[in-house]
Amino acid sequence: MAEAKTAKTKRAAKSTKIAHKADLVEMAAHAAAEATETLVDASPASQPPAATVQPIEAGAIFSSARKQGDAIRQAMSEAVAASAKGALEVNGKIIEALNIQSSAALDLWRSAIKPSPLPEAFQAQTSATRQAYEAASAQWKDVAETTALWFTRSLEPLQTLHRQVR
Repeated sequence: MAEAKTAKTKRAAKSTKIAHKADLVEMAAHAAAEATETLVDASPASQPPAATVQPIEAGAIFSSARKQGDAIRQAMSEAVAASAKGALEVNGKIIEALNIQSSAALDLWRSAIKPSPLPEAFQAQTSATRQAYEAASAQWKDVAETTALWFTRSLEPLQTLHRQVR
């Protein structure tokens, strides 16, 4: 009989555990239901009013973009025209300088080859060399100044556009 008592108490203990587990589940379900009811009853928090943004008309945007595009096209065409004109001017000056220098070199050789007394030949060659050097220096200085002017004139339309955009 002692064995029967132990089996009975074990069954009673198991049923108590099962009942206790059921109570925990019910308690959790009850707490969840209360929280859900609280959320359903609550009203959403009020949000601050959004900043009012006035819609921009699409035509105004396209008009502004078109004006800017036209201004850029105009500035670029002016820059290209000034650049082409400057390039032609510089090329002309370079060709002129090379022609004059070749003529000066030929004159120098002619004076050196011409039969004359030695002191006069040295003096003629020295004089011709000095004149050729002075002419070449003046011409290349002119070419450099013209090139600087060319670049300045080529960039003026773009600089003007940049000032207007700011």
